[in-house]
Amino acid sequence: MISHLTILVIMVLSLGASPAAAGQTLLTLRALKQAVVAKPQDPQAHYALGLKYESLGQTRKAIVEYRKSLSLKPGNDKVLSSLGRLMAAGGEPDQAIKIIQQAVKLNPKSVEARSLLGAVYNQQAMALLQQGNLDAARQALEAGIQAKGDAAVTEALRNNLGCLYVREDKMDQAVGTWQEVIRQNPDMPQAHYNLALLYYTRGDYQAASREFFALKGIDRDMAGELSDYRFRIRTSTEVTPPVKTMITFKGSPLLTKGTVLSSDAR
Repeated sequence: MISHLTILVIMVLSLGASPAAAGQTLLTLRALKQAVVAKPQDPQAHYALGLKYESLGQTRKAIVEYRKSLSLKPGNDKVLSSLGRLMAAGGEPDQAIKIIQQAVKLNPKSVEARSLLGAVYNQQAMALLQQGNLDAARQALEAGIQAKGDAAVTEALRNNLGCLYVREDKMDQAVGTWQEVIRQNPDMPQAHYNLALLYYTRGDYQAASREFFALKGIDRDMAGELSDYRFRIRTSTEVTPPVKTMITFKGSPLLTKGTVLSSDAR
C-alpha cells in the first residue's frame, strides 16, 4: 500500500517541480525511497533520491541513482552535471569532463554547467601541473577558459595560467595574464600577490609596492605573507618564492591551494 507521503512525492515530481526543489520540500530519505519504489521508471524520482543521498554525503549511492535516472532519460543536462560533479569530487576529472561536456552540449546557455566544466578543467590542470606535464596543463586551462563559465571560475583559470607561465619562465606572459585578471576583478588577492612577487624578484620595487598595498586592502593575511617574502627577496639572492595557484569547484569558495615554484627553484 502506498503511503500518503509517497503520493505527495510523486505529485511534486509529476507537477514539474525540479528534483532539487522536490528534495528540499520533502526532506526524508524514506519518502524519496518510497517514491522510487512506487515509480521505478520515473527518472525524476531517481534524481531526487540521488540529490538526497548527495546531501547526506552518500556519494556512491547518489551516483547510482543519477546513473539510473540517465538510463531512463539520457538527455537531462542537470542530472549529467550532478553526476559529473561527483565524479570530479571523487578524483576522476577526465571522466567528469566527458559527462559535463554532454550537459553543456544539451544546454549551452547553462552558466552552471559551463562553470562546472571550467572548474573541473582547472582541477585536471592542477594535477597535471604538479606532475610536470606543462603542455597538457596548459591545454586544460585554455579549455576551461573557453568553457566560458562564471567570472570566479574563469579568473581562477587565468590566475593558474599565469602560474604555469612562471613554471615555463615566461615571466612577461605571466605578468600580462595577472594584469588582465586584475583588470577584470581588481579585488582578486592571488593575482595581486603573484604580480608583486614577480615585480620584487625583478627588482621593480615601485610596481611591487603598488600591488602590495592593493593586496593589503583586500586580504591582510596574504599581504603579511607577502611582506615576509619581500624582506627575504631583498636580503637573499637564493629565495624564489612560490606563486599562488587556485582551485575552484561549484558550491565551494575559491581557495588558495598549494604553490608552484619557478623552474630554477625546482
